[in-house]
Amino acid sequence: MRSSYKDLLDALDLHQNVLHAEEQAIIARDLNTVERISHLKDESIEKLTFANNKPLEHYPVFIQERISIILEKQQKNTDNFRRLHIQDNPSFTKESTSPLFKRMKQAYLP
Repeated sequence: MRSSYKDLLDALDLHQNVLHAEEQAIIARDLNTVERISHLKDESIEKLTFANNKPLEHYPVFIQERISIILEKQQKNTDNFRRLHIQDNPSFTKESTSPLFKRMKQAYLP
């Protein structure tokens, strides 16, 4: 592995771990943990953005595949969160003003 990709690979590892923790919290329907993880996710996305300094097609295939896997995982988490916590939870209405709802809506709803 070339050292020029080390920061990106480290950022991908971190983000993948955060997404896994987020997935587990969503499955457990634990909104407090999802909220805490969303802060970690913001940080990992910032590191990933900083490390990702080239268009995707300029990376070797193994890095492109890692990025694709992470993007798929993010989409899966978003879909699961929508299904399990917002659409199925009557306390989350479009009129809800709770700070947690606003943050979750911003992160997961279009």
